[in-house]
Amino acid sequence: MCDALRELMKEDFEETKQETKQETLLETIKNLMDTMKWTAEQAMTAMKIPDADRGKYIAKL
Repeated sequence: MCDALRELMKEDFEETKQETKQETLLETIKNLMDTMKWTAEQAMTAMKIPDADRGKYIAKL
């Protein structure tokens, strides 16, 4: 397998991995909001999500 293809596959895997992580975090935020009756901010604080990342999750809720 050529190096260019190997690198492309690695990048695709990393991108998919990151998307999966974000989807999981978003689902966890929603679950905490539902079961604990927390706001999105409270859920993200409990999960220790950095302030810089919170906007992208708020936008998807």
